[in-house]
Amino acid sequence: MMNKPFQMNVLPAMNKPFLIHVQPLMKKLLLIPVLCLLLISCGGGTDEVALGGASSDAVRGELIIVHELSDPEGLNPMVTNDASARAIFDRVYEKLLDLDFKTTEMIPMLAEARPTISDDHLTYTFKLKPNTMFSDGKPLTSKDVVFSFKVVKTPLIIDGASLRNYYMDIKDVRAVDDRTVEITMTQPYFLAEYFLGGLWIIPKHMFDPNNLTDQFTFAQTNNVDAAQASTPMRDFANWFNTAEVKKDIKLNIGSGPYVFDEWRTNESIKIKRSKTWWNEGKDLWNPSYANEILYRVVNDRSAAVTAVKNSELDFMEYVPPIKFEEEVDTMRTPHLVKATYEGQVYTYIGWNTQRPVLADKRIRKGLSHLVDRDQLMKLILRGIAKPINSPIYPQSKEYDTSIKGIAFNPTEAKRIFAEAGWADTDSDGFLDKVIDGKKTTLGFKFLLNAGNEAREQIALILVDECRKVGVQADIKKLEWSVFLENLRTRNFDAYIGSWVNDPIASDPYQLWHSSQAENKGSNYTSFKNKRADELMELNRVEFDEAKRIQYMHEFQRIVVDEQPYTFLWMPLYPAVYNKRLQNVSFSLVRPGYYPSQWWVPKSAWKYEAVQ
Repeated sequence: MMNKPFQMNVLPAMNKPFLIHVQPLMKKLLLIPVLCLLLISCGGGTDEVALGGASSDAVRGELIIVHELSDPEGLNPMVTNDASARAIFDRVYEKLLDLDFKTTEMIPMLAEARPTISDDHLTYTFKLKPNTMFSDGKPLTSKDVVFSFKVVKTPLIIDGASLRNYYMDIKDVRAVDDRTVEITMTQPYFLAEYFLGGLWIIPKHMFDPNNLTDQFTFAQTNNVDAAQASTPMRDFANWFNTAEVKKDIKLNIGSGPYVFDEWRTNESIKIKRSKTWWNEGKDLWNPSYANEILYRVVNDRSAAVTAVKNSELDFMEYVPPIKFEEEVDTMRTPHLVKATYEGQVYTYIGWNTQRPVLADKRIRKGLSHLVDRDQLMKLILRGIAKPINSPIYPQSKEYDTSIKGIAFNPTEAKRIFAEAGWADTDSDGFLDKVIDGKKTTLGFKFLLNAGNEAREQIALILVDECRKVGVQADIKKLEWSVFLENLRTRNFDAYIGSWVNDPIASDPYQLWHSSQAENKGSNYTSFKNKRADELMELNRVEFDEAKRIQYMHEFQRIVVDEQPYTFLWMPLYPAVYNKRLQNVSFSLVRPGYYPSQWWVPKSAWKYEAVQ
């Protein structure tokens, strides 16, 4: 998978399926013996099962190995804004509602049904299914739901900022009884049902054994001064901000079909099937056939491709397109299947608008003119991508098709730099200018996450184009979690990133509102525009789709004019998997695939003894 933070908001649901291209499988050849890097598992049964989402010959058991490019930054969904992490913890935690894997419509999960909603869109009432419980056997009740909302609302929990903005208008959450929860809003929000239903429910007895959250109110969470004045809230936030809460596999338990089993830093995370899942055999989309799923970290994609070819990995969700086309040959490796699938994701270059060199929007536009997007798509992505010209996704009704991309034009870039007052005054080959009384070189450093070859290739090509016109550019690579922390603390000039989303209507507040430029919010580039803020705020309370489209069109034009991002493309995912995996399918719902549905025939088991 391309390493990237995840974003909560995106597109309207697509009702028609997208095409999946699968290479033909050839007659089996003799395979080279595989070096098994894992011990044979001894846990779990091998009983025959026939649950939803698979054929009647599906069997339960075995271990499946999925590729990860790097360690997730954490396991706790309240303080982890990382798509790789979500793909893992979504197997462990559950929500009141989820999106149907096929239709993308909202469906009940922990909740008995979708909520009862008041006519004024201010009150949402959820009722839990009977006998919901966590994996440790403790009941999951409305008190845990109230607690989870208090966690996401607590402003002193630093790493919760990116998630918290979707819950800012909650006035109160009340446990009517053990199974009924009533949520009231201060103002309507057109995506309220999705986000209220989409919050992961975590156990109060694990994260708040001293009942500190009972000692402060939702009203206090809505006021920073009141929050700071609350000793219980400060004590709770100090605890929740610890690495233990974010990463301890014993502490992070959920109510889902799997539980965290082992985390070997920079090597792997393993989850195993819960023996006490409350919804066993009743959930269509979570038959949880595999006894164990191991997410193995291989932070070099060339090595990962070799591993999947050697059957050391069962699934690789993103193979660099060049390797996908040239190195994964299903004639030579008939045990593999190739597929490309579409997700709600786009790739971009982000510019730190607070850096003096990049503060002028003309400079950002000039730099965008140095990006030969069409050529990059051919060279790096082999055309397995679609161009994107604005911060709204092309599948969305809100996407403004009249906005054109910024053309590759180094001559225009040079003209813009000169117009902005930059010139090579000392004949060192780089443009310079006096800023705040100090001679400053027009230059920047690309921040990249290590192991992502595609991003490094983009940066290398752009560095070369920059130097041709007198812009000094360099590259710095960091491990994924360190890379993310530098983005959150705005410790960068420029970076290459991606945002991935669910198929829902557009709410760009998390990434673009000026309030999200502070306190580790997701507005990494520190973009601030008063009219854009107004449009995003109007969008949130508008239930008329036509008006929201108007707001979003104007918003897109503002962002494109300001150029805090150079918009690149929406990549398709070139995936490869071992055909021992059965029932593999793809969806617009994140992460686009569903390991809980996969199963392995007993004849193909490698890590578990067949019983």
